[in-house]
Amino acid sequence: MKIIEFKELIKHLPYKNHSLVIKKKNWNCENQKELIDSIFNGKEIIYINRLNLFNSNKNIEEFIIKTLMWGYPTKGRGNNIENVLHKDNFEKLKNILLEYSENNISLEKLKYDLKTIKGVNISTFSKFLYFLNSTINNNRCIILDLKIINVISNHRFDDFNDLKGITYDNAISKYEIYLNRMKEIAYTIDVEIDKLELFLFIFGNNLSNVEDRNN
Repeated sequence: MKIIEFKELIKHLPYKNHSLVIKKKNWNCENQKELIDSIFNGKEIIYINRLNLFNSNKNIEEFIIKTLMWGYPTKGRGNNIENVLHKDNFEKLKNILLEYSENNISLEKLKYDLKTIKGVNISTFSKFLYFLNSTINNNRCIILDLKIINVISNHRFDDFNDLKGITYDNAISKYEIYLNRMKEIAYTIDVEIDKLELFLFIFGNNLSNVEDRNN
């Protein structure tokens, strides 16, 4: 399949409205409790969308928590979120992200910084970079999470042949190639890159060639 086949669908995706339901019961954390409580503001359920995150990126502490909530509404598996929220780790992440906000950085710096923050991987960090309007070697940062990695590695679209072999483990080394390719595709079919990424996330693993439907 070619992504251009879905150009009209992609053009009409309301990416800023892409929202997640966050329940307080899933975020009863000892670490950063006051900050989390202030975000819920007495409510048991809140909604966070992409526009909220773009608008909250000036308050870095609130931004980190809200981005984690949006990315992992049920707080994910294991202790990764708790590790990120731990006082020392949280402070380190905050200082790093302040450097990245609306800045152009190198892939080498990204690789180095990812090694220093316990519980953070490219899936999580690319969300931070996206909402902070960061760039890597002048390519706008876009989310690269496990769903999108699976779309690419499963060869759902011919457009990503240059990313064959991408896995969750090696995704960081291929991140800049991904950004370049996403920019090229978005430009070629005349869509916003945000909408292209959302299309891959929502539909990428649920589409196939019509002629293959009975195979």
